[in-house]
Amino acid sequence: MNRYLKISSIIGFGLLVVSCRNNQGNSAAETTTPVWIEDVQYRNIEEYITTTGTAKATKTIELKSETNGAYRLQTNPKTGRPYQLGDIVEAGAVIVRLENQEYENNVQLESKKLQIEITEKEWEGQKVLYEKGGATQKDVTNAENSYINAKLALENAYITLNKLNIKAPFKGVIVALPYFTPQVEVASGSTIAELMDYSKMYIETQFPENALTKLAVGQPVHVTNYNIKSDTLKGRLTQLSPAINEDTRTFSGYIAIDNPDLKLRPGMFAKADVVTIRKDSVLSIPKNIIKNRRGGKLVYTVDRNSATEKVIRTGISDDKYIEIETGLEPGDKIVIKGYEWLRNRSKVKVMK
Repeated sequence: MNRYLKISSIIGFGLLVVSCRNNQGNSAAETTTPVWIEDVQYRNIEEYITTTGTAKATKTIELKSETNGAYRLQTNPKTGRPYQLGDIVEAGAVIVRLENQEYENNVQLESKKLQIEITEKEWEGQKVLYEKGGATQKDVTNAENSYINAKLALENAYITLNKLNIKAPFKGVIVALPYFTPQVEVASGSTIAELMDYSKMYIETQFPENALTKLAVGQPVHVTNYNIKSDTLKGRLTQLSPAINEDTRTFSGYIAIDNPDLKLRPGMFAKADVVTIRKDSVLSIPKNIIKNRRGGKLVYTVDRNSATEKVIRTGISDDKYIEIETGLEPGDKIVIKGYEWLRNRSKVKVMK
């Protein structure tokens, strides 16, 4: 009797376990995973090599006085006030004027102007006499040379006087303007101002050895600065060294940057993405959703609330998206969130 009771108890417990397992299995089968999806799309993709460096102005000059004179800072015609740091100066504009009457007197400008008038008249007179037989060709030539020398002397006088004017040799921005007390004499050789044109800039940078075969002069570059992230400047790879540094295993290159709005400033640290390959309108997906398995790379698509594994072959990529060469079609619904918990044929609930 006891034996039959034991056998009955064992059979009953086994049926209970089987029943529980069946219930658990049914529950698991009915479990759905919430997922977020998007359509496979066509995008433009650029593959690039990233480097960094300090942005520098293509033109910079330190303006020094070539003679002594009393300091007089000039008025900026655009603002109506004396020039100051950050002002944009047109090419040829006088920033500072040095006044030195003795220096001007020594140039003898008026005397040289008069000398031109005298020598010109003498030359004209010699030509008239030559036509009448009253002068030789040598007399005419000597008179002409005297006139030419007088003109050169006047031109040199203007050049000498212009040394009192500290001018901008090109359009640029005043980045340094040492203070001098107005009308106080400034010695020859003093730094008066520093000017930069940074509408065009450049970066000297280093590339890793393994990038040597991927880079070429003329490739486009996207330049950004951490302080102006919303603005991407256009650049171009202009120079590449063929030599590899034995210590760093890198080689140098130069990147030219267009900076028309002067947003990038000299001395700023910049990131440069050199575009090595570009493909327009290629099928692509977010690169972070790809799973790597022994069978290759795969993603999940959704159809009728069921997830399907799709093995894909990929091409080039940028920092966000990757090209799809095979395995997906335009309009396929790919899982972009919640894919971590999926298996083939998992039941899913599409979230919005």
